[in-house]
Amino acid sequence: MKRIVVAAAAAGVAVVGVGATMIATAADPVSPEVLGATPAEAGHGDEGKYTTGDYVLTVHELDDDGEGISTAIGPHTTYYSKTLHGTGTRKPAVLKFSAGADSGGPVVFAYPVPAPGRGVDCVASGTEAAPQVRCETKLPAR
Repeated sequence: MKRIVVAAAAAGVAVVGVGATMIATAADPVSPEVLGATPAEAGHGDEGKYTTGDYVLTVHELDDDGEGISTAIGPHTTYYSKTLHGTGTRKPAVLKFSAGADSGGPVVFAYPVPAPGRGVDCVASGTEAAPQVRCETKLPAR
């Protein structure tokens, strides 16, 4: 009987440990801005360009209070966001990405919104279980 109780207690600790890892991942700091070597596509100089891989990618354009717009983008799709630099009084400060259509899913990557006039190009790869997102800030096309 003691062995069963010890095994159940160990399993409970393992579940708590996994939960803590997910929370720590969601709270990771924003990745540093990377300036791309190529300019943004003509006509999209100050927009967000998000390209998905084999899974739904949810993009969150959030202000300093964590408020903003979330958009779920289907697999193998490129989406251009005209709200990267805000609408009205809302000005996004950070982009956060989660894998899957659940907008409340854990954040897998965060990137600062570039200065006005600059765009961002983000590409998702990997799988929904092991997503990867890479972003670059783009200068306007000349």
